[in-house]
Amino acid sequence: MSIPPLITPTRRVGAGWISTYVVAGFGMQIALQSPSTFVMPQQIADIDPAGKVGGFAWVSIMSAVAGIVAAPLFGALSDRTGSRFGRRRPWIVGGALACAAAFIFLTVQTSVVGVAIGALLLSIAVSVLGAGYNTIVPDQVPVTQRGLVLGWAAVPQAAGLIAGGLLLALAAGPVAGYLILAAVLVLVIPFVAVAADQPLPPERRMPFSLKAFLAGYRIDPGRHPDYAWALATRFLMGFGYGIGTLYIPYFLQDVVNHPDDLLSVVAINGVSVVALSVFSGWLSDRIGRRRILVFVGSAIMATAAIMLALSPTWTMTIVTAVVLGVGYGIYIGVDGALITQVLPAADDQGRDLAIAGLMGSMPYVIVPAVASVIISNFGGYSGLYLVSAIISTLGAVLIWRIKSVP
Repeated sequence: MSIPPLITPTRRVGAGWISTYVVAGFGMQIALQSPSTFVMPQQIADIDPAGKVGGFAWVSIMSAVAGIVAAPLFGALSDRTGSRFGRRRPWIVGGALACAAAFIFLTVQTSVVGVAIGALLLSIAVSVLGAGYNTIVPDQVPVTQRGLVLGWAAVPQAAGLIAGGLLLALAAGPVAGYLILAAVLVLVIPFVAVAADQPLPPERRMPFSLKAFLAGYRIDPGRHPDYAWALATRFLMGFGYGIGTLYIPYFLQDVVNHPDDLLSVVAINGVSVVALSVFSGWLSDRIGRRRILVFVGSAIMATAAIMLALSPTWTMTIVTAVVLGVGYGIYIGVDGALITQVLPAADDQGRDLAIAGLMGSMPYVIVPAVASVIISNFGGYSGLYLVSAIISTLGAVLIWRIKSVP
């Protein structure tokens, strides 16, 4: 007996659905971005002041590796969830509770090993949350509205670190910081209450196969060329953006002599990203075209990198923070919607979206090593930003290899 195909959603979601989805996104992004930037470095420095650099690197690697394995696994399991509460909502609730538990675990750690274990648990918990949150859009949002919805979803992605930093400014030490982060996860509750999530019909509950799951890591460009090109483009854009932004703190300190203005640069860039992401998502729905906007955003990002490479001054740093934010905002406002339209199989959207997510995060695992080599041997920071421009340009060009999305 053949299995009937999943029905593509056609009913538009309302303002309540979108607003609570964005609020839940802030909960997830604050939990994802803030610990490694504001809390864990301080905790590790308090534990081992002399070995803090190596300790933090080890903790970061543990967290990244855990995410690479966990995100596709939980995405695949969410695709097969037969709960009466739906496929995605149990993972959102379970992931939020697991994140809170991981934060509480971190409050009592007094060794770098303990912090590393906590970081690993937190990475796994965020993957559980993402298995429900990231996949519910193709489940419930029609293609013609995904640009708008995912454009709004880019707001917490861009502003989560700023929001987390402002909240954690209220904390007196790592313990209070972790407790604040645990409390922030209540932001997912309104969305879980609003979003109706239909249970998976019994005839569609496919058994989990480890062999099939591992095979899902192998991308077949012959069978799914557009998915492969979309993943390649996302990897390149993450790589180019990571190279262009990761070493900004040292650039401010060593080149333009403004070491105390990092938050200002981050805020200016974040505001630009937020301002354009919603508009570009809406515009892509309106004109029915995604690729041209991804191309424009990528080209603007490359232009910003070239500007800073040619004129590494404080004034140009502020200008390029705006320009780069505009380009990246246009890009991320559309990229998520484009990815949902090239997924290989409706029954494996959770797994395939998780793999697509990895293409955006994996570059940050290799960026530090690549960037340090470029700074030391190939033109310093100017060379670094020229390489960023080249990679972003390549991503802009490859977007045209996708044929099934206008």
